[in-house]
Amino acid sequence: MRITDRNNIPKLITTLRDLKKYSVEVGVFGDDDSFYAMIASVHEFGVTIQKESGSIVIPERSFMRTTFDEKEVEWIQFAEKQLKNVIDFKIAPRTLYERLGALMVGDIQEKITDLDAPPNATSTIQKKGSSNPLIDSGGLRKRITFRVVEK
Repeated sequence: MRITDRNNIPKLITTLRDLKKYSVEVGVFGDDDSFYAMIASVHEFGVTIQKESGSIVIPERSFMRTTFDEKEVEWIQFAEKQLKNVIDFKIAPRTLYERLGALMVGDIQEKITDLDAPPNATSTIQKKGSSNPLIDSGGLRKRITFRVVEK
């Protein structure tokens, strides 16, 4: 008769420590595409551009902060469910963060698609051919991404 040691406590301790090694960042990263990082910042916070003939106001159209506010509880619940898979050794700790990052990106992209206020100026709608305030070519939406960072 052969007895196998199934003590997973050391493995569990290592796995739990590994969970603390990572974090997830979501957004448009300037090192990847500084133009769209600037566009994201302008829309997220708004800006007033002073010109000799007056000013141009681009109103705040928060798509990052508002998504975080609206989805935070759902994201926590998702992470808690994924944590069970980590503790059961079905997925690696890093995988939890990758899955969470992908979910967050999808939710933010959906917000960009659905956001309709404040509306574009009539002249902007005519120029773009669309009334969606955050989508012109789709470049901003496509550049929302995530990265898992090791601390």
